[in-house]
Amino acid sequence: MRLFGRQRDRQNVAPNKRRIVFVSHEATRTGAPLIALSLLQHFSRNCDASFDTVLLSGGHLVNKFGEFSTVDCLNLRSEPSTELSQRVRNLIQRERGNPPILAVCNSMESRFVGQELSLAGIPTVSLIHELPSSYTESDYSTVFESSGKVIFPCHAVRDRTNAKFGLPSGKTLVIPQGLLNPEFGAGVDRKSARQQFRRELGIPENAIIVLGCGTIDLRKGCDHFAAVARQVSESRQDSPIHFVWIGGGPRWTHSLHHYIQIDLENSAARDRAHFIGERNDVAPYFVGADMFLLTSRVDPFPCVIHEAMAAGLPVIAFENSGGASEAISNGAGFLVPFAGYDEMAKTIRIIANQPSIGQMASARALERVHARYSFEEYGDKVLELCEALVGQGLRNERITIPFRRAA
Repeated sequence: MRLFGRQRDRQNVAPNKRRIVFVSHEATRTGAPLIALSLLQHFSRNCDASFDTVLLSGGHLVNKFGEFSTVDCLNLRSEPSTELSQRVRNLIQRERGNPPILAVCNSMESRFVGQELSLAGIPTVSLIHELPSSYTESDYSTVFESSGKVIFPCHAVRDRTNAKFGLPSGKTLVIPQGLLNPEFGAGVDRKSARQQFRRELGIPENAIIVLGCGTIDLRKGCDHFAAVARQVSESRQDSPIHFVWIGGGPRWTHSLHHYIQIDLENSAARDRAHFIGERNDVAPYFVGADMFLLTSRVDPFPCVIHEAMAAGLPVIAFENSGGASEAISNGAGFLVPFAGYDEMAKTIRIIANQPSIGQMASARALERVHARYSFEEYGDKVLELCEALVGQGLRNERITIPFRRAA
Protein backbone atom coordinates (compact mmCIF):
# COMPACT_ATOMS: atom_id res chain seq x y z
CA MET A 1 0.00 0.00 0.00
CA ARG A 2 1.46 3.36 -1.01
CA LEU A 3 0.93 6.18 1.48
CA PHE A 4 1.26 9.88 0.74
CA GLY A 5 0.57 13.14 2.51
CA ARG A 6 0.02 13.45 6.22
CA GLN A 7 1.13 9.97 7.25
CA ARG A 8 4.39 11.50 8.52
CA ASP A 9 2.38 13.62 10.98
CA ARG A 10 0.22 10.77 12.24
CA GLN A 11 2.21 10.38 15.46
CA ASN A 12 1.35 13.99 16.36
CA VAL A 13 -2.40 13.47 16.03
CA ALA A 14 -4.27 13.13 19.31
CA PRO A 15 -5.58 9.56 19.81
CA ASN A 16 -9.18 10.75 20.02
CA LYS A 17 -9.08 12.80 16.80
CA ARG A 18 -12.07 11.68 14.78
CA ARG A 19 -11.27 10.17 11.39
CA ILE A 20 -13.15 10.76 8.14
CA VAL A 21 -12.41 8.82 4.94
CA PHE A 22 -12.77 10.21 1.44
CA VAL A 23 -12.80 7.83 -1.53
CA SER A 24 -12.05 8.84 -5.13
CA HIS A 25 -11.51 6.44 -8.01
CA GLU A 26 -8.55 8.50 -9.27
CA ALA A 27 -6.68 11.77 -8.82
CA THR A 28 -6.74 13.17 -12.34
CA ARG A 29 -7.59 16.76 -13.27
CA THR A 30 -11.13 15.77 -14.24
CA GLY A 31 -14.51 16.65 -12.82
CA ALA A 32 -15.21 13.95 -10.21
CA PRO A 33 -11.71 13.92 -8.62
CA LEU A 34 -11.71 17.72 -8.50
CA ILE A 35 -15.06 17.64 -6.71
CA ALA A 36 -13.71 15.10 -4.22
CA LEU A 37 -10.60 17.20 -3.61
CA SER A 38 -12.61 20.40 -3.16
CA LEU A 39 -14.98 18.66 -0.75
CA LEU A 40 -12.01 17.28 1.22
CA GLN A 41 -10.59 20.81 1.44
CA HIS A 42 -13.96 22.12 2.66
CA PHE A 43 -14.22 19.47 5.38
CA SER A 44 -10.59 20.06 6.36
CA ARG A 45 -11.25 23.77 6.87
CA ASN A 46 -14.42 23.26 8.84
CA CYS A 47 -14.17 19.98 10.74
CA ASP A 48 -12.46 18.89 13.92
CA ALA A 49 -11.15 15.66 12.42
CA SER A 50 -8.26 13.97 10.65
CA PHE A 51 -8.67 12.67 7.10
CA ASP A 52 -7.77 9.65 5.03
CA THR A 53 -8.15 9.49 1.25
CA VAL A 54 -8.44 6.20 -0.64
CA LEU A 55 -7.63 6.29 -4.37
CA LEU A 56 -8.12 3.31 -6.66
CA SER A 57 -5.50 4.83 -8.98
CA GLY A 58 -3.31 7.92 -9.03
CA GLY A 59 -2.97 11.06 -11.12
CA HIS A 60 -1.63 14.60 -11.06
CA LEU A 61 -3.65 15.53 -7.96
CA VAL A 62 -2.25 12.89 -5.58
CA ASN A 63 -0.02 15.41 -3.83
CA LYS A 64 -2.90 17.88 -3.52
CA PHE A 65 -4.98 15.23 -1.74
CA GLY A 66 -1.92 14.63 0.42
CA GLU A 67 -1.93 18.22 1.64
CA PHE A 68 -5.17 17.54 3.54
CA SER A 69 -5.12 13.83 4.25
CA THR A 70 -3.16 10.61 4.40
CA VAL A 71 -3.50 9.13 0.92
CA ASP A 72 -3.72 5.39 0.25
CA CYS A 73 -3.17 4.82 -3.49
CA LEU A 74 -4.36 1.25 -3.99
CA ASN A 75 -3.61 0.87 -7.71
CA LEU A 76 -6.46 -1.62 -7.99
CA ARG A 77 -9.28 -2.10 -10.44
CA SER A 78 -12.80 -1.10 -9.48
CA GLU A 79 -13.97 -4.59 -8.62
CA PRO A 80 -14.33 -6.77 -5.52
CA SER A 81 -11.21 -8.66 -4.48
CA THR A 82 -9.55 -10.16 -1.43
CA GLU A 83 -6.76 -7.62 -1.74
CA LEU A 84 -9.20 -4.71 -1.79
CA SER A 85 -10.92 -6.05 1.34
CA GLN A 86 -7.63 -6.45 3.16
CA ARG A 87 -6.36 -3.01 2.25
CA VAL A 88 -9.57 -1.35 3.41
CA ARG A 89 -9.35 -3.29 6.69
CA ASN A 90 -5.76 -2.10 7.09
CA LEU A 91 -6.92 1.48 6.62
CA ILE A 92 -9.67 1.11 9.20
CA GLN A 93 -7.29 -0.42 11.76
CA ARG A 94 -4.43 2.01 11.16
CA GLU A 95 -5.17 3.75 14.45
CA ARG A 96 -5.87 1.17 17.10
CA GLY A 97 -9.16 1.83 18.85
CA ASN A 98 -9.95 4.78 16.59
CA PRO A 99 -11.74 3.61 13.43
CA PRO A 100 -13.19 6.17 10.99
CA ILE A 101 -16.57 7.57 11.96
CA LEU A 102 -17.62 8.47 8.39
CA ALA A 103 -16.84 7.75 4.74
CA VAL A 104 -17.61 9.98 1.75
CA CYS A 105 -17.43 7.94 -1.47
CA ASN A 106 -17.22 9.91 -4.69
CA SER A 107 -18.59 8.41 -7.94
CA MET A 108 -19.93 4.99 -8.89
CA GLU A 109 -16.39 3.78 -9.48
CA SER A 110 -15.77 3.96 -5.72
CA ARG A 111 -18.67 1.64 -4.90
CA PHE A 112 -16.67 -1.43 -3.86
CA VAL A 113 -14.47 0.54 -1.46
CA GLY A 114 -17.67 2.04 -0.06
CA GLN A 115 -19.13 -1.43 0.30
CA GLU A 116 -16.12 -2.60 2.34
CA LEU A 117 -16.29 0.45 4.58
CA SER A 118 -20.01 -0.03 5.14
CA LEU A 119 -19.54 -3.73 5.97
CA ALA A 120 -17.12 -2.58 8.67
CA GLY A 121 -19.91 -0.50 10.20
CA ILE A 122 -18.76 2.91 8.96
CA PRO A 123 -21.61 5.29 7.97
CA THR A 124 -21.20 6.09 4.29
CA VAL A 125 -22.39 8.90 2.02
CA SER A 126 -22.13 8.29 -1.72
CA LEU A 127 -21.92 10.99 -4.37
CA ILE A 128 -23.22 9.73 -7.71
CA HIS A 129 -22.08 11.83 -10.68
CA GLU A 130 -22.78 9.29 -13.42
CA LEU A 131 -25.81 8.63 -15.59
CA PRO A 132 -27.12 5.06 -15.39
CA SER A 133 -26.33 4.11 -19.00
CA SER A 134 -22.88 2.77 -18.03
CA TYR A 135 -23.85 0.71 -14.97
CA THR A 136 -26.01 -2.25 -14.04
CA GLU A 137 -28.79 -2.71 -11.51
CA SER A 138 -26.32 -4.72 -9.41
CA ASP A 139 -23.90 -1.78 -9.38
CA TYR A 140 -26.58 0.55 -8.07
CA SER A 141 -27.76 -2.02 -5.52
CA THR A 142 -24.21 -2.09 -4.17
CA VAL A 143 -24.27 1.69 -3.71
CA PHE A 144 -27.79 1.88 -2.28
CA GLU A 145 -27.25 -0.95 0.20
CA SER A 146 -23.93 0.37 1.49
CA SER A 147 -24.90 4.05 1.73
CA GLY A 148 -26.74 5.90 4.44
CA LYS A 149 -27.35 8.71 1.95
CA VAL A 150 -26.89 9.05 -1.80
CA ILE A 151 -26.40 12.49 -3.34
CA PHE A 152 -27.09 13.23 -7.01
CA PRO A 153 -25.78 16.44 -8.66
CA CYS A 154 -28.93 17.27 -10.61
CA HIS A 155 -32.49 16.11 -11.17
CA ALA A 156 -31.67 14.69 -14.61
CA VAL A 157 -29.27 12.15 -13.10
CA ARG A 158 -31.59 11.23 -10.25
CA ASP A 159 -34.66 10.95 -12.49
CA ARG A 160 -32.93 8.74 -15.07
CA THR A 161 -31.56 6.48 -12.37
CA ASN A 162 -35.00 6.17 -10.82
CA ALA A 163 -36.61 5.43 -14.19
CA LYS A 164 -34.12 2.66 -14.95
CA PHE A 165 -33.53 1.03 -11.58
CA GLY A 166 -35.74 2.66 -8.96
CA LEU A 167 -34.45 4.53 -5.92
CA PRO A 168 -34.53 3.46 -2.27
CA SER A 169 -36.98 5.38 -0.14
CA GLY A 170 -35.56 8.11 2.07
CA LYS A 171 -31.93 7.74 1.00
CA THR A 172 -31.49 9.98 -2.04
CA LEU A 173 -31.45 13.71 -2.60
CA VAL A 174 -30.21 16.27 -5.14
CA ILE A 175 -27.48 18.75 -4.20
CA PRO A 176 -25.86 20.46 -7.21
CA GLN A 177 -22.12 20.84 -6.79
CA GLY A 178 -20.93 24.41 -7.21
CA LEU A 179 -18.29 26.30 -9.12
CA LEU A 180 -15.06 24.75 -7.83
CA ASN A 181 -13.20 28.05 -7.82
CA PRO A 182 -15.48 31.02 -7.04
CA GLU A 183 -12.80 33.36 -8.44
CA PHE A 184 -12.51 31.47 -11.73
CA GLY A 185 -11.52 33.94 -14.44
CA ALA A 186 -11.97 36.97 -12.17
CA GLY A 187 -8.30 38.01 -12.20
CA VAL A 188 -7.79 37.51 -15.94
CA ASP A 189 -7.75 40.54 -18.24
CA ARG A 190 -10.07 39.66 -21.11
CA LYS A 191 -8.30 41.72 -23.76
CA SER A 192 -4.89 40.30 -22.92
CA ALA A 193 -6.26 36.75 -22.70
CA ARG A 194 -7.87 37.07 -26.13
CA GLN A 195 -4.66 38.37 -27.71
CA GLN A 196 -2.47 35.73 -26.08
CA PHE A 197 -4.83 32.88 -27.00
CA ARG A 198 -4.84 33.85 -30.67
CA ARG A 199 -1.11 34.49 -30.69
CA GLU A 200 -0.50 31.01 -29.28
CA LEU A 201 -2.59 29.45 -32.04
CA GLY A 202 -1.14 31.69 -34.76
CA ILE A 203 -4.60 32.85 -35.89
CA PRO A 204 -5.92 36.35 -36.71
CA GLU A 205 -6.77 38.68 -33.83
CA ASN A 206 -10.34 38.98 -35.08
CA ALA A 207 -10.82 35.21 -35.09
CA ILE A 208 -13.77 33.87 -33.10
CA ILE A 209 -12.87 30.97 -30.80
CA VAL A 210 -15.35 28.24 -29.91
CA LEU A 211 -14.02 26.32 -26.93
CA GLY A 212 -14.46 22.71 -25.82
CA CYS A 213 -12.85 21.09 -22.79
CA GLY A 214 -12.50 17.55 -21.47
CA THR A 215 -10.71 14.30 -22.02
CA ILE A 216 -10.44 13.15 -25.62
CA ASP A 217 -12.96 10.32 -25.58
CA LEU A 218 -16.30 9.32 -27.02
CA ARG A 219 -18.22 10.19 -23.85
CA LYS A 220 -17.14 13.81 -24.11
CA GLY A 221 -18.11 13.84 -27.78
CA CYS A 222 -14.85 15.12 -29.25
CA ASP A 223 -15.94 13.66 -32.58
CA HIS A 224 -19.17 15.68 -32.34
CA PHE A 225 -17.07 18.79 -31.65
CA ALA A 226 -14.98 18.14 -34.77
CA ALA A 227 -18.09 17.45 -36.85
CA VAL A 228 -19.59 20.80 -35.85
CA ALA A 229 -16.28 22.47 -36.72
CA ARG A 230 -16.42 20.89 -40.17
CA GLN A 231 -20.01 22.00 -40.64
CA VAL A 232 -19.33 25.61 -39.65
CA SER A 233 -16.14 25.84 -41.71
CA GLU A 234 -17.94 24.86 -44.91
CA SER A 235 -19.73 28.21 -45.05
CA ARG A 236 -18.21 31.65 -45.56
CA GLN A 237 -17.78 33.80 -42.45
CA ASP A 238 -17.09 37.49 -41.94
CA SER A 239 -14.60 36.58 -39.20
CA PRO A 240 -12.79 33.22 -39.15
CA ILE A 241 -14.26 30.81 -36.60
CA HIS A 242 -11.79 28.49 -34.89
CA PHE A 243 -12.54 25.51 -32.66
CA VAL A 244 -10.21 24.73 -29.77
CA TRP A 245 -10.34 21.63 -27.56
CA ILE A 246 -8.45 21.62 -24.25
CA GLY A 247 -7.83 18.21 -22.69
CA GLY A 248 -5.66 15.15 -22.88
CA GLY A 249 -6.22 11.66 -24.16
CA PRO A 250 -4.71 8.93 -26.36
CA ARG A 251 -3.21 10.19 -29.62
CA TRP A 252 -1.73 6.99 -30.98
CA THR A 253 -2.67 5.37 -34.28
CA HIS A 254 -6.28 4.15 -34.32
CA SER A 255 -7.21 6.26 -31.29
CA LEU A 256 -10.26 8.53 -31.41
CA HIS A 257 -7.96 11.54 -31.87
CA HIS A 258 -6.28 9.82 -34.84
CA TYR A 259 -9.56 9.41 -36.71
CA ILE A 260 -10.80 12.88 -35.78
CA GLN A 261 -7.68 14.30 -37.40
CA ILE A 262 -8.28 12.27 -40.56
CA ASP A 263 -11.81 13.69 -40.77
CA LEU A 264 -10.53 17.24 -40.23
CA GLU A 265 -7.72 16.95 -42.77
CA ASN A 266 -10.28 16.07 -45.43
CA SER A 267 -12.49 19.07 -44.67
CA ALA A 268 -12.54 22.85 -44.69
CA ALA A 269 -11.82 22.75 -40.95
CA ARG A 270 -8.30 21.35 -41.37
CA ASP A 271 -6.78 24.65 -40.18
CA ARG A 272 -9.71 25.71 -38.00
CA ALA A 273 -9.83 22.94 -35.37
CA HIS A 274 -7.10 22.71 -32.72
CA PHE A 275 -6.64 20.00 -30.08
CA ILE A 276 -4.06 21.65 -27.83
CA GLY A 277 -3.83 19.14 -24.97
CA GLU A 278 -3.98 19.78 -21.23
CA ARG A 279 -3.28 23.11 -19.56
CA ASN A 280 -2.50 23.59 -15.87
CA ASP A 281 -4.54 26.81 -15.78
CA VAL A 282 -7.50 26.85 -18.14
CA ALA A 283 -9.01 30.13 -16.93
CA PRO A 284 -7.16 32.38 -19.44
CA TYR A 285 -8.35 30.15 -22.27
CA PHE A 286 -11.96 30.32 -21.14
CA VAL A 287 -11.81 34.10 -20.71
CA GLY A 288 -10.06 34.48 -24.06
CA ALA A 289 -12.68 32.48 -25.99
CA ASP A 290 -16.01 33.65 -27.44
CA MET A 291 -18.36 30.76 -26.71
CA PHE A 292 -18.35 27.30 -25.17
CA LEU A 293 -19.54 24.12 -26.86
CA LEU A 294 -20.63 21.10 -24.81
CA THR A 295 -20.84 18.14 -27.19
CA SER A 296 -20.87 15.33 -24.62
CA ARG A 297 -22.91 12.22 -25.25
CA VAL A 298 -23.20 11.58 -21.53
CA ASP A 299 -22.24 14.26 -19.01
CA PRO A 300 -24.23 14.28 -15.75
CA PHE A 301 -23.39 17.77 -14.49
CA PRO A 302 -20.04 18.87 -15.93
CA CYS A 303 -17.84 21.27 -13.95
CA VAL A 304 -16.78 22.95 -17.21
CA ILE A 305 -20.31 24.32 -17.59
CA HIS A 306 -19.89 26.30 -14.38
CA GLU A 307 -16.47 27.52 -15.49
CA ALA A 308 -17.80 28.64 -18.87
CA MET A 309 -20.65 30.48 -17.15
CA ALA A 310 -18.23 32.13 -14.71
CA ALA A 311 -15.98 33.18 -17.62
CA GLY A 312 -18.91 34.95 -19.27
CA LEU A 313 -19.16 32.62 -22.26
CA PRO A 314 -22.38 31.78 -24.07
CA VAL A 315 -22.84 28.01 -23.69
CA ILE A 316 -24.29 25.77 -26.39
CA ALA A 317 -25.12 22.19 -25.38
CA PHE A 318 -26.99 19.12 -26.56
CA GLU A 319 -30.34 18.33 -25.01
CA ASN A 320 -30.78 15.00 -23.19
CA SER A 321 -27.07 14.50 -22.54
CA GLY A 322 -27.21 15.15 -18.79
CA GLY A 323 -27.70 18.05 -16.41
CA ALA A 324 -26.44 20.88 -18.61
CA SER A 325 -30.00 21.81 -19.49
CA GLU A 326 -30.69 22.57 -15.82
CA ALA A 327 -27.67 24.85 -15.54
CA ILE A 328 -28.39 26.93 -18.66
CA SER A 329 -32.18 26.86 -18.71
CA ASN A 330 -34.37 29.95 -19.04
CA GLY A 331 -32.09 31.91 -21.32
CA ALA A 332 -28.73 31.24 -19.61
CA GLY A 333 -27.49 29.32 -22.65
CA PHE A 334 -28.56 27.55 -25.81
CA LEU A 335 -29.83 23.98 -26.13
CA VAL A 336 -30.00 22.11 -29.44
CA PRO A 337 -31.25 18.60 -30.26
CA PHE A 338 -28.86 15.79 -29.40
CA ALA A 339 -26.19 15.43 -32.09
CA GLY A 340 -27.90 18.22 -34.01
CA TYR A 341 -24.92 19.49 -35.98
CA ASP A 342 -27.02 21.76 -38.19
CA GLU A 343 -28.71 23.43 -35.22
CA MET A 344 -25.45 23.78 -33.30
CA ALA A 345 -23.65 25.25 -36.31
CA LYS A 346 -26.55 27.65 -36.90
CA THR A 347 -26.44 28.80 -33.26
CA ILE A 348 -22.68 29.40 -33.47
CA ARG A 349 -23.13 31.54 -36.58
CA ILE A 350 -25.94 33.55 -34.95
CA ILE A 351 -23.80 34.33 -31.88
CA ALA A 352 -20.80 35.13 -34.07
CA ASN A 353 -22.78 37.53 -36.25
CA GLN A 354 -24.97 39.01 -33.50
CA PRO A 355 -22.79 39.20 -30.35
CA SER A 356 -25.55 40.87 -28.32
CA ILE A 357 -27.56 37.63 -28.38
CA GLY A 358 -24.67 35.71 -26.82
CA GLN A 359 -23.98 38.52 -24.35
CA MET A 360 -27.54 38.39 -23.00
CA ALA A 361 -27.23 34.65 -22.34
CA SER A 362 -23.75 34.91 -20.80
CA ALA A 363 -24.82 37.75 -18.49
CA ARG A 364 -27.68 35.64 -17.19
CA ALA A 365 -25.37 32.62 -16.83
CA LEU A 366 -22.77 34.66 -14.94
CA GLU A 367 -25.38 35.85 -12.46
CA ARG A 368 -26.80 32.35 -12.04
CA VAL A 369 -23.51 30.53 -11.47
CA HIS A 370 -22.63 32.77 -8.55
CA ALA A 371 -26.15 32.89 -7.12
CA ARG A 372 -27.04 29.20 -7.44
CA TYR A 373 -23.83 27.21 -7.78
CA SER A 374 -21.65 28.06 -4.80
CA PHE A 375 -19.29 25.25 -3.83
CA GLU A 376 -19.12 26.64 -0.30
CA GLU A 377 -22.86 26.12 0.05
CA TYR A 378 -22.57 22.68 -1.54
CA GLY A 379 -19.88 21.70 0.96
CA ASP A 380 -21.96 23.01 3.88
CA LYS A 381 -24.99 20.99 2.77
CA VAL A 382 -22.98 17.80 2.39
CA LEU A 383 -21.36 18.41 5.78
CA GLU A 384 -24.74 18.97 7.42
CA LEU A 385 -26.02 15.75 5.87
CA CYS A 386 -23.00 13.87 7.20
CA GLU A 387 -23.53 15.28 10.69
CA ALA A 388 -27.12 14.05 10.64
CA LEU A 389 -25.99 10.62 9.43
CA VAL A 390 -23.39 10.10 12.18
CA GLY A 391 -25.50 11.81 14.84
CA GLN A 392 -22.86 14.27 15.99
CA GLY A 393 -21.44 17.63 15.05
CA LEU A 394 -18.33 17.50 12.89
CA ARG A 395 -17.53 21.18 12.75
CA ASN A 396 -14.74 22.64 14.85
CA GLU A 397 -17.18 23.66 17.61
CA ARG A 398 -18.08 19.99 18.15
CA ILE A 399 -21.74 20.85 18.61
CA THR A 400 -23.73 17.64 18.96
CA ILE A 401 -26.93 17.53 16.95
CA PRO A 402 -29.78 15.04 17.25
CA PHE A 403 -29.59 11.96 15.07
CA ARG A 404 -32.23 12.02 12.36
CA ARG A 405 -33.22 8.78 10.73
CA ALA A 406 -34.01 8.63 7.03
CA ALA A 407 -37.68 8.65 6.24
